[in-house]
Amino acid sequence: MLLKMKKRILLFLILFAGVVMCNYTFAKDLPKRIKKVIETVEQKYAPDRRNVVFDLEVKKKRKTLTLYGSTSIPEAKAELISLLLEKKYKIVDNFRLLPDSILGDKVYGVVNVSVANLRKKVSFASEMMTQALLGTPVKILQEDEWYRVQTPDNYITWVNSSSIIPMNKTEYNSWNASNKIVVTSHYGFTFEKPDLNSQTVSDVVSGNMLKCEGEERGFYKVSYPDGRIAYLPKSAGMPESQWVNRDKINADSIIKTGMTFMGIPYMWGGMSAKAMDCSGFVKMVMFLNGIILPRDASQMAYVGERIDISNGFENLKPGDLLFFGRKATAEQKERVIHVAIYIGNQKFIHSQGYVHISSFNPDDKDFDQYNLNRLLSAGRILGHIGTADISTLKSNPFYQPQ
Repeated sequence: MLLKMKKRILLFLILFAGVVMCNYTFAKDLPKRIKKVIETVEQKYAPDRRNVVFDLEVKKKRKTLTLYGSTSIPEAKAELISLLLEKKYKIVDNFRLLPDSILGDKVYGVVNVSVANLRKKVSFASEMMTQALLGTPVKILQEDEWYRVQTPDNYITWVNSSSIIPMNKTEYNSWNASNKIVVTSHYGFTFEKPDLNSQTVSDVVSGNMLKCEGEERGFYKVSYPDGRIAYLPKSAGMPESQWVNRDKINADSIIKTGMTFMGIPYMWGGMSAKAMDCSGFVKMVMFLNGIILPRDASQMAYVGERIDISNGFENLKPGDLLFFGRKATAEQKERVIHVAIYIGNQKFIHSQGYVHISSFNPDDKDFDQYNLNRLLSAGRILGHIGTADISTLKSNPFYQPQ
């Protein structure tokens, strides 16, 4: 009861003092010129809050502005303070730069469970935004019982601390440089001994990566980021060096990979063979072919080459991406909310309810009137790997020495 009372008093004091947050709910007593400065800086440096942190609160007392919160953008903080000083305000700077100094040198990490759930806020009840696979390198930005992390697609979310092993630069570089085994089976287990009847260590899914410690009796001996030793059947994985140097990435390999997920159920935020949302499906298919794309459909729609489909589907090639959603009007912008992979002959594969094939052809048994009506655009990834926001495991900075 006392704790609840203290929280209520604190909330009242904050509201009374006048707090501005960067979702544009401004305090009444904050001058318009200050609101304008904050809006300008946020729009310049943090137009997409999925990839950067700009959590700002401002408390005003006479000619003093106290800045609270945190940001991952040093330039944004510097420009904000500079502009506010130009307005003749005294600044009390409690606006922290991330990674938070309280982390010390443990500002890197690696996912330690088969599939880690990454959420919007510090709570198991919070919306799941995405997932990350075992062995994925991340950057740790902040700790608040959970870790605020950034994944190789630059997505920023919160993850329970039990799913991540924090590392310093030396440990992180050692993990990235080590020989690894990539799990290629969509589902499986590792074992305490090179014996399928021995105790399981954990489940694994396709795309998981474990450090290779050798081979023994038809198994790969592997180690986890936390040091656990286990054995993975050779039939369930392959050395990373072979995996990343497979045949040239092409439409056939992408479509073939997508077809192996047929029937897998849809789950909001899902991005593994267990369950996946529409963009999670596309990301997994591409990742298993060595390509790292942005996380969400609305981000994928603006990378690669834009393909003209205004007069039909003749310009499309298998492996292209299709984007669906709300069309632009005079009053509102286009809004992309769904993505699929084109497989040819006016057909596409996507995760909607479950992974399945649909068609734009009214004479086809898989005709999808609903998605035909909301088709917005198409994009091409193949031929554009290495351009902005389309990377590979060989080129993505998270997998490189720091």
